Amino acid sequence: MNSSINDQAFRAKQRRKRILILEIVTVVILLAAAEVYFDFLDRFAILAHQLGHDRAAETLYRQGLFVQERVRGKDNPQLIGLLDGIAYFYYESDRSEKALPLLDRSQAICDAKFGHKDPICAWTASYKSLIDDDLGNFVEAERLARESLPILETAYGKQSYAAAMTLNRLGLALEGQNRLPEAESTFLQGLAIREALYGPNSASLLAALNNLTRVYTEEGKDREAASTRRRAADISAGRNPRS
Repeated sequence: MNSSINDQAFRAKQRRKRILILEIVTVVILLAAAEVYFDFLDRFAILAHQLGHDRAAETLYRQGLFVQERVRGKDNPQLIGLLDGIAYFYYESDRSEKALPLLDRSQAICDAKFGHKDPICAWTASYKSLIDDDLGNFVEAERLARESLPILETAYGKQSYAAAMTLNRLGLALEGQNRLPEAESTFLQGLAIREALYGPNSASLLAALNNLTRVYTEEGKDREAASTRRRAADISAGRNPRS
């Protein structure tokens, strides 16, 4: 009798254990499926934007944000990258006024979770500098770029992509305030980093070269402007201006 009761108890315990394992496996599969779905929405939004279908891209981005908010929570730091990405999409679509609230939210989440000196927060601040510059908030754009630059340099190196991008954004803010010699110097620093990272003939140099051309022109440095303009044209055409 006791043996039968013990056998039943053992079998019940084994069933509960199998059910628990099944529940854990189910949760893991659902989470993995959710991550795949998040990635799917993000990739297709990027592709739609690249193909010029900005309305579809916006819908996909917003759907991705809505779903992630429901799954992760509205203050989850994993939303930071998505919020920054959507903000940059709006910037590239000439709708920077819609980008700013997203970056403000991203910054608030980041500061609360990591502190404003964290490189993730500094990268968001660098993005925000670009948006503020586009909206004509040049002093604020300069402040954000200057504050984020040393944090990013410490985290990723002075010859890093993050440093080059933030120097470019600082240069734009200085140019917006008509501080052209400072803007020129800053753009040159950013260009030097890009050359070291990607080589002298990379398309990654085009933004920096175009910015320099514009500043040289505003300064009346026609020879320098012609040189950077010609170099940008050669790179765009696939020629090797320094070969």
